[in-house]
Amino acid sequence: MAIALTLGASLLAGCADNGAVKPGLEWNDNPKSKEEWMDNAKITSLTNLGNTYRLKNAIEKAKNGEDVTIAYIGGSITEGDNKPTCYAARSYDYFVETFAKNPDKCHYVNAGISGTPSVLGSLRLENDVLSHDPDIVFVEYAVNDGGEDIYYDAYESIIRACLEYESKPAIILLFARMEEGWTSQDWKKQIGAHYDVSMISYADGITYLFDNNVIQWSDFSNDYTHPHDDGNAIVADFIAYFYDEVNRNPAPEADINLEAIDPLYAEFYMGAHMFTNKNGSAVDMGTWKEGSSGFHYSDGWKKTWDDRNEPLVFEFTGKHAYVVYPASGTNSFGTLVANVYFNGELVKTVEFEEYLQGGWNCPYVGTLYHSPKVGDYRIEFFAKEDNVKCDLQVLAVAYTDK
Repeated sequence: MAIALTLGASLLAGCADNGAVKPGLEWNDNPKSKEEWMDNAKITSLTNLGNTYRLKNAIEKAKNGEDVTIAYIGGSITEGDNKPTCYAARSYDYFVETFAKNPDKCHYVNAGISGTPSVLGSLRLENDVLSHDPDIVFVEYAVNDGGEDIYYDAYESIIRACLEYESKPAIILLFARMEEGWTSQDWKKQIGAHYDVSMISYADGITYLFDNNVIQWSDFSNDYTHPHDDGNAIVADFIAYFYDEVNRNPAPEADINLEAIDPLYAEFYMGAHMFTNKNGSAVDMGTWKEGSSGFHYSDGWKKTWDDRNEPLVFEFTGKHAYVVYPASGTNSFGTLVANVYFNGELVKTVEFEEYLQGGWNCPYVGTLYHSPKVGDYRIEFFAKEDNVKCDLQVLAVAYTDK
């Protein structure tokens, strides 16, 4: 608790200095005070300063009183129950208080959704983050992603899509860990290094503190992974140190040259677009209705409990196609079936179980079809014939065009 109070004081001490350059920290081989231990932890957390060309531009915009938008995408750690004490809100506040000449010109976008990996993040990035024309984007998925290729692909796709976007946002990768130590940061660090983007590992920072018995897990979290208020203060302090280092060091001469960097994995999720009933209409509603109850997804489509089974139909032009559906704990939910037509030919029939014991309407991503080229899709959604009388929902439909 004492450390958390010290952290809060250090954050406040850095406020309203109009972007003054602060002295850097030096590693202490024999730390004695809590402040010295924390300084070492801050240094440990800074994995890669990276190419800060874009971030320096964003800081200068804030210092000049121009509009700056900072967006955060990730899972429940980022969502933080939308509390003002979550790391995202705290680090946004630090940026504003430290650099912004006109705080009213700074804008905060928290696009974290609990229980979701970068696969969904890559599909919703356009709607939830890029549509806000961000100047800075934090990406946090280290405890939500596994080690399979789909996660490598989706995570890199988020990075490349942000780097390609017209507002030229700076990318900051944030790495978390769970109580037992699990984190997917190792392969994420490799992707981040490939693009030379900024990386902060609060996993490494707090592990250093744990290993040296400076704090215990309970000083950071009340459960197996989510920082509590004091834990979020620690994460925010790591980010504050990162911002100070960016401000202290000169800007690179040039931006990241994305044309000179070949993708490592990005293939199936690049150029993703997602539509709900708010930004894309079904060609035929069949016996479905608008509206859904998926977590964070209320603008989908639903089939209610009856014997009718006329399909919900979508048509679009794209390359790879996906559906977002709920994992519901209500056993009235059945099996969603999709007939996938590509250029007029039925190429696939896929099924997705929407009932999951213990489910809480968390959105899942289902692959409809991967195509080697762009073509015309027709997707028909309906209930499985052996259990037509059921509830079903389609939360969103997504596709890529690259």
